[in-house]
Amino acid sequence: MTEERNFRQYYYKKCGFRLEDEVEEKKSVEILSLLKEPFLDADKLRHFCLRFSLPAMYRLMVWKVLLGILPTSQDSHKFVTDQRNQQYKDIHHGLTVLRRISSQTPEEEILFKMYLLDQGCLPFEETNMRRDPRYSGFLSIARGVCSLTDDRIEQYWISTKFFSYFHQLDEDFQSMVDKTVICLKKEDCDLKLFHHLEQNNVLDYLPLIDWFRGCFGDVLPETSFERIWDKVIGGSLTILIYVAVSIFLTFKRPLLSMNNTDDMITYLKKIPTDCGDRVVNDALETWQKNGGYLIQPDTDIHLDKSL
Repeated sequence: MTEERNFRQYYYKKCGFRLEDEVEEKKSVEILSLLKEPFLDADKLRHFCLRFSLPAMYRLMVWKVLLGILPTSQDSHKFVTDQRNQQYKDIHHGLTVLRRISSQTPEEEILFKMYLLDQGCLPFEETNMRRDPRYSGFLSIARGVCSLTDDRIEQYWISTKFFSYFHQLDEDFQSMVDKTVICLKKEDCDLKLFHHLEQNNVLDYLPLIDWFRGCFGDVLPETSFERIWDKVIGGSLTILIYVAVSIFLTFKRPLLSMNNTDDMITYLKKIPTDCGDRVVNDALETWQKNGGYLIQPDTDIHLDKSL
């Protein structure tokens, strides 16, 4: 079916039809109509995120609505934004007075300390903060958000709300690792790569849970991971499983040429920037093939049942 669809697309393009442009135009018209409403329909916006990648100029706006940073009533946006800005300033000022941040503190670490202070659980010792199981996952997400916007207030609210959005499913990350193995066996047609990784214990030693907790923010380039985050915010956590499988299959040939576990793990931790779009495109195609875009999103993030 995939080959047939690809053949039709190739044929249409040879005949002068520009399918990608038509899809982009449809996306722009639909999202504009959704965002012009005085009361935004969160369910329709989630459906849009599952069906398409958000146009860059509307992405942060839609994310903020779906993450609860902005209300669905557009008339209230200015008031709520002012309140969010003041809350950010108060938390940031509190950390400054406590001398817990300085001009030398990395931005993503400032955001994490602000998150902890707002939650009422900022530890006195820095070492204790770094032992927090949320530490690396939050920093990975925050670095990703900081690459998408220079606005410090946006960075804080999107990082904290996005992190909180799926942090509640921390206990499911191990099941996602198990489902990644199942999916890899299904998608690796000859099973050569699967058996090779299994024999070298790569799947046991690779930090897949860290990849999932950070939503691939430190693994994929920004122009790639933002399309994956669209799906996560739309309600599909399972898309992360397909990203992991896509990474394995994209680098199948070089991995099969290696016979050292450490070499394979090191290689997979340094995904070339120019391969990010290929990984994401393949992940999205496999996710769609398995019915990912048909998922009915709930108000809270959930694990899809497509695996």
